[in-house]
Amino acid sequence: MFGVYGDIVDSIEKAIAEFDKTEELLEYPEVQADKAYYLSVLSKYNMLKALKDKLAALKNALNEEEELHSLLRECGGETDRRAIYDEISSLKRVESGLASALADAVGCKHADERAYCRFKMREGTSEIGVKLYAQIKEYLLAHGAIIKGEQIKRANDDYINSISFYVEGEDAFARLMPLTGAHKVYLANGGSDELCFAATSIAEEEKVLPKDLKIDLFHSSGAGGQNVNKLETAVRVTHIPTGLSVVCQDERSQLKNKTRAIQTLEKRLADRRFAAEKERIEGDISRQFGKKNTPITFDIATATMTDKRLNAFVQSPFPLVDFTSYINGLMTL
Repeated sequence: MFGVYGDIVDSIEKAIAEFDKTEELLEYPEVQADKAYYLSVLSKYNMLKALKDKLAALKNALNEEEELHSLLRECGGETDRRAIYDEISSLKRVESGLASALADAVGCKHADERAYCRFKMREGTSEIGVKLYAQIKEYLLAHGAIIKGEQIKRANDDYINSISFYVEGEDAFARLMPLTGAHKVYLANGGSDELCFAATSIAEEEKVLPKDLKIDLFHSSGAGGQNVNKLETAVRVTHIPTGLSVVCQDERSQLKNKTRAIQTLEKRLADRRFAAEKERIEGDISRQFGKKNTPITFDIATATMTDKRLNAFVQSPFPLVDFTSYINGLMTL
């Protein structure tokens, strides 16, 4: 039910199993009479409550995302669909951040996330963008991530103006989220330009569940030999959540028709999900590219990078000497 975050949810639920008991202990007179013991119980209670609240927030976000996906199946208006996609993208960012923090809190395995990333650069910011991508790539690979589908494009065979890639690994999306936006780059001539970076979570591949299928049998109306109009060999398979259905009556065997119908239905559903996910991704990328006034700036003249969120990275030499510490610092904000 909770997708890639299922193991984290299970770990937190085990960790907070004693929450109610701890809460009750605080009310016992004998506990309150022993100040040192009371403070230790209170400390445990506060820790468990923080975990419980974050877990509730994660579950709420995951449930809300599931409800939004259900709404998409019934939504026909383009404007409404875009609004729903925007909400789903925002929820994915919330989920990733909460899951990473919860995994850190109890020391359990972090989730293996998948993300699609893209740089957009102009002539004056291309060199900075390429260097930043090199640092991100080195960092991800050093942390066991897998990078696929790398595409590097040039403007009229000149400077690099776009780099895109897919990444899969532990906290892959959470690690990249703080770097997104349209960042200001101060040019050597005194002007400024933009370097854009976006990262968006990739949805898990959904499996077609037997409980979501409705199977109808009827007499075949086509060629098929002696079984035609005698046995119910034709099959209609309907995917209940979406209403999508497929009929197969080409085979003499009911089993073969059923198998082919389900396979065809699964392919159509996969194609539909792929198109919907592609639309959501492009919308999310576009929105991140439009995010101005980010806390990250670059200065070509001084070869420095500044992130106002971290005191240790104000006018730091760029490329950064310790990129891992930088990302770790951003993830704890």
